[in-house]
Amino acid sequence: MSLGARYAALAALALCGAALVVLLYQARIRTPLESTLTTSFQILGVPLKLGDRLASRVLPVNELDERELGEVYRAKYDGQIKSGDRAQAYLDGVVAELWPLTRKPFRYRAYVVGYSEPNAMALPGGVILVTRALLQTLHSESELVAVLAHEMGHIERGHCFDAVRFELLARKLGVQPLGSLADLATQLLLRHSYSKTMEHEADDYAFTLLVDTLYDPRGEGAAFRSMQAWLAQRGRATPQHASPLRDYFASHPPLEIRAEEYGERANAWWRAHADERRYVGVENLRVLQALAGFEMTAEWTIGP
Repeated sequence: MSLGARYAALAALALCGAALVVLLYQARIRTPLESTLTTSFQILGVPLKLGDRLASRVLPVNELDERELGEVYRAKYDGQIKSGDRAQAYLDGVVAELWPLTRKPFRYRAYVVGYSEPNAMALPGGVILVTRALLQTLHSESELVAVLAHEMGHIERGHCFDAVRFELLARKLGVQPLGSLADLATQLLLRHSYSKTMEHEADDYAFTLLVDTLYDPRGEGAAFRSMQAWLAQRGRATPQHASPLRDYFASHPPLEIRAEEYGERANAWWRAHADERRYVGVENLRVLQALAGFEMTAEWTIGP
């Protein structure tokens, strides 16, 4: 090949490479989240795009800190809170009684988000999202505490932060604005399904935390039954016949099994603590006033 032909070939390769870089960059910007995402996608709505000083800070992925991610998420959802939102004020009151029982070095906060199905999701740094539909599906404050404690369990056990940290490192993203890393971490979590082992760890954490509060430990099993009832009303109950393939790939254990397990554990706890006095909070959830400021004598239960 002549020297001129070689230069022409190199120029063509360079042009193709430049075109490919442009296409990849455009794809990175425009590509939506995968169509196979679970309903958690709608919980968040759109990826985070924050322009404040913290979010625009350039940070190497290997120095990514969970507390900093949490601050970015809190800035996002703090800005979306509407003045006078009773559901948000109620969640703040409930979480205020729980987060001192946790061990992570940051303050927890749960945010109400609009979505038509009952759901909750944990984000790194102590941020929990709760749909308004979930508040309407559960039947007591003790059930809500169990759900919040489950999401706290994912954070306390490192499930959500490890899931994004390791994948971000594997992608070798180098140095990026913290807000962009938070965006990508959110998308990774939306695609991610915790294993049955992690779900069980979070369930166990929730039960332990529930026992450490003033609430009735039967709230966890009751929360699973409330979710069962919501699904059954919509023809989405768990299939009764075993399917090795379906059961293997399902990320969550069936609600029936979880309701039975934690209902039995609560009954066993009550048999060993028959003189205890615990709070249920049906009326608290109905009127959206947390136990800390709205204690009702009729909501206390004693013995099994």
